[in-house]
Amino acid sequence: MSLPLKHTYRFDSFVVDVEEQVLLRDGRMVPLTPKVFETLLLLVKHQGSIVSKKTILETLWPDVFVEESNITFNITKLRKALGDTTRPSIYIETIPRRGYRFKTEVREVKDVEDVVSGDTSSANNGNSQNGHHVSQTLLSTDAIDIPLEQVENILEPSTSSLASDKKRRFTFLFAVIAALTLLAGVAAGAWRFLRASQRLPAATTQQTVMASLPKADLNYEQISAYGNVIAAAISPDAKQVVYVQENAGRQSVWLMQLGSYVNSQLIPPADCAYNKVSFSHDGDYIYFVRHPQNESSDLYRIPILNGPAIKLHENVEGSYSLTTDDRRVVFRRRNFLTREDTLFIADLNGGEEKRLVTHQEPDWIRGYSLSPDGKTVVYATGETDSTRQTMSIREVSVETGQTKLLLNPNWYYIRQIEWLPDGDGLLLLVRENATVNAQIWRMSYPDCALLKLSNDLNNYLLFSVDQSASEMIAVQSVLASNIWVSTINGRNAKNVADGRGRLIWTADGHIIYNSGSVLGSDLWLVNPDGSAPRQLSFNAGFNDWPAISPDGKTVVFQSNRTGAQHLWRMDLDGSNQAQLTNAYAERNAAVSPDGQWVYYNSSENNFLWKIPSHGGQPLQLTNEYAAYPSVSPDGKLIATFHFPRHAHEAQITVRNCEDMKTVAELTLAPGFWISRSIEWEPDSTSLVYAIQTNGKVRLFRQSINSSLQHEITTLKAEDEFEFTFSPDRRQLAFTSTKWNHYAVLIDGFK
Repeated sequence: MSLPLKHTYRFDSFVVDVEEQVLLRDGRMVPLTPKVFETLLLLVKHQGSIVSKKTILETLWPDVFVEESNITFNITKLRKALGDTTRPSIYIETIPRRGYRFKTEVREVKDVEDVVSGDTSSANNGNSQNGHHVSQTLLSTDAIDIPLEQVENILEPSTSSLASDKKRRFTFLFAVIAALTLLAGVAAGAWRFLRASQRLPAATTQQTVMASLPKADLNYEQISAYGNVIAAAISPDAKQVVYVQENAGRQSVWLMQLGSYVNSQLIPPADCAYNKVSFSHDGDYIYFVRHPQNESSDLYRIPILNGPAIKLHENVEGSYSLTTDDRRVVFRRRNFLTREDTLFIADLNGGEEKRLVTHQEPDWIRGYSLSPDGKTVVYATGETDSTRQTMSIREVSVETGQTKLLLNPNWYYIRQIEWLPDGDGLLLLVRENATVNAQIWRMSYPDCALLKLSNDLNNYLLFSVDQSASEMIAVQSVLASNIWVSTINGRNAKNVADGRGRLIWTADGHIIYNSGSVLGSDLWLVNPDGSAPRQLSFNAGFNDWPAISPDGKTVVFQSNRTGAQHLWRMDLDGSNQAQLTNAYAERNAAVSPDGQWVYYNSSENNFLWKIPSHGGQPLQLTNEYAAYPSVSPDGKLIATFHFPRHAHEAQITVRNCEDMKTVAELTLAPGFWISRSIEWEPDSTSLVYAIQTNGKVRLFRQSINSSLQHEITTLKAEDEFEFTFSPDRRQLAFTSTKWNHYAVLIDGFK
């Protein structure tokens, strides 16, 4: 019997494993998407030669038409993964108008050596002849990745150059037998991934530990007919589902019997938002967090056999996590003044609170969950930004408040974390990067080995599992987003394009908007009747939030095409695109009426900055939150949003552009803040903003010198909304984005 050859390419401290399709650096996996890995493999195979864009397209996307911008996107991601971000480049050279060349020396290796170590010296010094190294390819691709330390301990290589052929054959045979023994044991116990006695070391670096179990054979059953399910949870015995339903902007709570699919209403429709629902651990009660308009977000309990809802604790923002006896609750509070998140644990009987941990912006606290034994809270923290993904998973002791880093996967976002009932692992809802939808993962504890459970095109909003961890209810989201143009009062609205987010009118009456998918978005120009659409940006990534100069010739926008989000400028026809800023994640541009300045926010803290419109030294204007700037037509004032209490309760601050002194603080009309757009009236004394209430979006005009609010139009409410008035003030253009949410029953993930 012979060992299969290990096919790899090596350069510097990197190893490209062809069979396993992974990139390793010093023995640690470097996370790459499949297409980015294929790009790397193609380049290293042709090291020293120019690989044309045509060859890349035909190799990576055979028989499929895709834009060349996808190549740019993959090269950018690859350079970032390799640390090749300096100029001149270390590894990947761009050949203008032709393609790319991998310029570093690459060695192709085909042997049975343990290349996982990433040591590229053995092939040169002859060490490969001194002993046989067994790599992870000896294990079936359907088996778990055994920790390298375990393999190396069991299969210690012979290092003596004087060893006899007989001894080498014995070592070789021992390695094969040991590897096959490992394979048999792993295959027999693969389904016990999270309960295996051999634990991976706790990952406390930026390495993501991936488990190579077979892809989960998930079974899906949609149990809601309409896309209006906001939240859902499954009962401990998997016989019932509680869910929140929204109609015309009003939300209600329902109970479904899974056997008969009979639905009964527990709480009638109201103008409020339900952030989370769950069953008590005995299945007799429903817990939920409800946030009425302009009131605090509080935790309630209601019996499933009818009865009044009882308020248990106040100021519980977003999610919550209960102890197994349902007597204590962990929750998060966000302080918008100090820009920090804090986790608390509270007694539901007496209300006594205890602070567990606090994190400052931008390291906001995301998903979190209390362990079944009540001793530990595992939570996610970090910055959600497409250019600097710093998401980490940590734990905090309930008793001592001591924290510990568990894993640094550097994902884009971790929306939800839930412990498995037996306490040996957790389920995670993860967006790996800004270009993919949220998927469900499993993480063992305390090893922090990861397994991706779902891998589809759906976007998951939340999930809930039963007591046996064999049934799951999840909410999937489907996006529908359109650009509309109507009269100034909102009548005769016409759908003119597909798009979302910020949009603007040009001086000659066209509309600039962004349209795209999870892979990226680009800016487009279209006539107000929907005719003659023209694409302005073609670079991979996200290009959005356009602003225009007063002469109508220059567009400023935000883009992450380089791998980092910055402000860019271009001519109105899309030509002469140039980077304007180069600090940290600049966004939300607004051009001054004289065309001399571009105001913007830094994503790090949303302070207000400005920079000369043709580039130069940026100037910081505020030391406090001042988001989504809008400059008055006379150029003297600038309006920004801030959020003193809750994310949906905004206020507008008006400042003098010369000295940044506050001119007015405007309290908005009652309702939920839904739009980032602020439109000034031509006289620079009033402005217009949007509020969502009673299932409608209402535009209000408010003077900066008065608290009086005048409603000017009402439109259908959606989940996201932005608007802008035409230069002649006769037309209204707006984006209406609707997320359709469906409840799905899932099994087969255990």
